[in-house]
Amino acid sequence: MAEGFPMLLAGFFAPVEIGTTPLSLLWMFPLLLSIAVVYKATRLRVLFWKQFVLEVLVLFLTLSGFMILAGVVLNLLVWLITS
Repeated sequence: MAEGFPMLLAGFFAPVEIGTTPLSLLWMFPLLLSIAVVYKATRLRVLFWKQFVLEVLVLFLTLSGFMILAGVVLNLLVWLITS
């Protein structure tokens, strides 16, 4: 177990380089999924798996839709300003 700790610690000093290509925006979805899971896990009083998964899915789709819409609107705004 002690051998794995330096590798874990090295990730903080030499982070993974994520480019600025449109394909790199796909890294947003695992982050949004983890946000939805943690938020719903802290908000539900009683954890029923079917309800939990459904609410996480709804929140994930809502967050994803808003982020995509915000990206499209900002992209159009930049296009209108620079044209």
